[in-house]
Amino acid sequence: MRVNLLYPADGVRSIAVNGDRAFGDLGMESLYAAMAAEDEIVLNSVRAILPATVVDPEVIRHRQAVLTDCCAHPAVIRELFEISVEPTRIQRWPVGGGRRSGGKLMLALQPFTDLIACVRRLRTLCERHASLFNSAGLTDLLATVTEQFDDAYLDAVEARLDTMYFEHGVHLSAGLGTGNKITNIVLHEPIRPRRGRFGLDRRSSRAFQPIEDPEARSNPGLNPVKQLKDRALTEIAEVVSYAADHVHDFFQRLRTELGFYIGCLNLRDRLTLAGLPTCLPIIHPAGTSALRCIGLRDITLSVTADRAVIGNNVAADARSLIVVTGANNGGKSTFLRSLGAAQLMMQAGMFVIADSFESDIRDGVFTHFVTDEDRTMAHGKLVDELIRMSAIVDRIGPNSLLLCNESFASTSERDASRIAAPLIGAMVDAGVKIVFVTHLYEFAHQRHRAAHSTDLFLRAGRLPDGSRTFHITPGTPEPGSHADEIFRRVFDSARTAG
Repeated sequence: MRVNLLYPADGVRSIAVNGDRAFGDLGMESLYAAMAAEDEIVLNSVRAILPATVVDPEVIRHRQAVLTDCCAHPAVIRELFEISVEPTRIQRWPVGGGRRSGGKLMLALQPFTDLIACVRRLRTLCERHASLFNSAGLTDLLATVTEQFDDAYLDAVEARLDTMYFEHGVHLSAGLGTGNKITNIVLHEPIRPRRGRFGLDRRSSRAFQPIEDPEARSNPGLNPVKQLKDRALTEIAEVVSYAADHVHDFFQRLRTELGFYIGCLNLRDRLTLAGLPTCLPIIHPAGTSALRCIGLRDITLSVTADRAVIGNNVAADARSLIVVTGANNGGKSTFLRSLGAAQLMMQAGMFVIADSFESDIRDGVFTHFVTDEDRTMAHGKLVDELIRMSAIVDRIGPNSLLLCNESFASTSERDASRIAAPLIGAMVDAGVKIVFVTHLYEFAHQRHRAAHSTDLFLRAGRLPDGSRTFHITPGTPEPGSHADEIFRRVFDSARTAG
C-alpha cells in the first residue's frame, strides 16, 4: 500500500540534478539540524527527501497542501508519526537457518501479531481524525487505512494468527508425487476438541498410525509424519514472515514521509519562536524566469543568530543574470545563500523564510563558491576554481540555477574578468539563470554598460560613515572592495592612538 504524502498517486517522480556542493555551500546542514530537533529518525528522513528536489509543479503543490494540513493539526500529525515509528522498533528475526520448523513459526508469529496491533492503532486514529484534513495526500491515506483495515478484517487476521499456535495439533493434508515425494500440502482449520459431559473428548478414536521404521528411532528426521509437519510449518512461517515484511515496509515508508513533515513542523516552531516569517512559495512553470521575494532571510542565520535577521526584497522577473557588488561584509554572500536555499526548499515542497517568495522551477541548483587553498598543494586556487567550474559546465542544464560567490577572485581582476565574461555570457545565452556575487568591477561594469535587458544589478548597502545596512538593493556596480575605506579606518585609528 502506497503512502502518497510526497507524491500524488499519478505524480511524475522527476528529480532535479543539483550540484554536489550545493547543499554544503548553502548551509543546508543548519537546516537539517533545525528540522531534526535532535531526533535521529527525523534527521534521516530529511536527509533522504530534501536533497531530492522535484521539478513537477503539481508534486510541489501536492506537498504544500499536505504541509498546510500538518501545520493546521500538528498534534494529530505527531501522533501519526509516533504510531509509524513503533512498528520499526519491533524486534524481528529471520525465519530461515537451521531452526526447527515450530521455532521458525513462533519467531514469525509474534512480530506479525505486534504489527497488526499497530495497524489497529493506526486505523483507530485515522478513523477519528479523517474529517480534519483537506489535502489529497492525507485524506487518501486516512481513507485507505480506514477502509482496508476495518474491525472485521483485523479481527479475522488476529483470529487466524491465534490458530497458528496450533494448541490442538496441526490439521493438514498432502499427496504423494513422483518417487513418493510429499506434494500439495494444504493446511486446514485446526480440529478443536469437542467436549462432552465431565469435559471428556467426544472425537472419534480413529487415527492414522504410520508404520514403525527402525531407522526413524535413531533419526527422527526420517519420520514421514514429522517431515510432513515440518515442511508445512516452514511454509507457513515463510508466508507469515512475508506478510510481516509488507506491513513493516508500509510503516517504514509512512515513518519516512511523515518524518519530513515533522521536520517542517519543528522548523516552523523554531522560526515562529524567533519571530521570523514563513510562507508557501508561489510556483511558476519552468522556463518563465520568475523571481520575486519580500523579506527573504538566510536559513543559517535564521536558525543560529541570536539577533534580528534582516530580510531582502528582490524583483527579478525575466532576469537571467543577477550581478551583486558592493561592500565587504555587506551581506552579499548571505543574500546569495538565502536565494539558493529558498529555491531548494521550494522545490522540496517546503515553506520559505520570507514574507513572500515566488520563483520558477529549476532543473538543478549549482554553486561555485570561493574555497580555501588546496591542502595537498597539487594545484593553486585558480586551477581549483577552473576545475570545479568545468565540472559544473559538464552537468548543468539549460534551465538550471548557478550561484557564484567571488568566483575567480584568486587571480588579477583583469584576468578574472576575461575568464568570467565569455563563460557567464555563454551560460546565460543557453538559458541558465546565474546570480553572480563579485568584486570584479571590470566585468560588472562592462556587463552593465552593455545594457542587456535580462541583467539585474544589485548592490550591498553602505552608509556614508561606512557602516553596513545588510540590505541588497538595485544599483550600478561599485568598484573595488573598499580597500581605501579599510586603509583609512586602520591608519586613522593608529594615528589617533599615537
